[in-house]
Amino acid sequence: MSRVLRAAAAWAARRAGGTGTTGIAGTTGITGIAPRLPGTLVPVRHSGGHGKRMFIIKATSFYDSRFLKLLRFYLYLTGIPVAVVLTYINLFIGEAELAEIPEGYVPDHWEYYKTFVPSEMPSMLKQNFEMLLITHPISRWIARYLLDPPEKNYEKELALIDMEARKREVRLLELEARRLMRHRGDGPWYHYETPDKNLVDNSMKSTPDN
Repeated sequence: MSRVLRAAAAWAARRAGGTGTTGIAGTTGITGIAPRLPGTLVPVRHSGGHGKRMFIIKATSFYDSRFLKLLRFYLYLTGIPVAVVLTYINLFIGEAELAEIPEGYVPDHWEYYKTFVPSEMPSMLKQNFEMLLITHPISRWIARYLLDPPEKNYEKELALIDMEARKREVRLLELEARRLMRHRGDGPWYHYETPDKNLVDNSMKSTPDN
């Protein structure tokens, strides 16, 4: 008889749990979910995923994504204006052209630049034919406002050569002075000056018996 009662109770619990309306009052307190009994099936929801979803602990990617976003932002912030300016200059101003030097006109140093290669300036100035090189605006602007003229660079090099020549003369004089000090036994040694003879008291010598 007890087996029949237990079977009936288990069947009633499964039936009440499957209805999803009233349920059996148990420890859960949720309508439609009966207290789990041995041998009963409980529905499990996987939130629409393929299988059971796991909570995996991993390092945060917040700082990496923020760095990449800021890097992209500043690249666009500086790259887009530069690209627009370069495109405008190359489309509407164009490449450099050679032109004859007008009569009585002395070209400035920045008018000899075709490309931004300052080392080629002397060879370009020494050409047999006198031609004025109308240059690219960016190179001309750099040569005009940021770089020094060739004359100034030449004077700076001469000043450096003169300073090195003076240093060489000073070093030679110092070596000669050291050689003479070793040869003569003389030098900037510390010594006491000889006092004046008038400061010496000779009174005790005049009366030695006193």
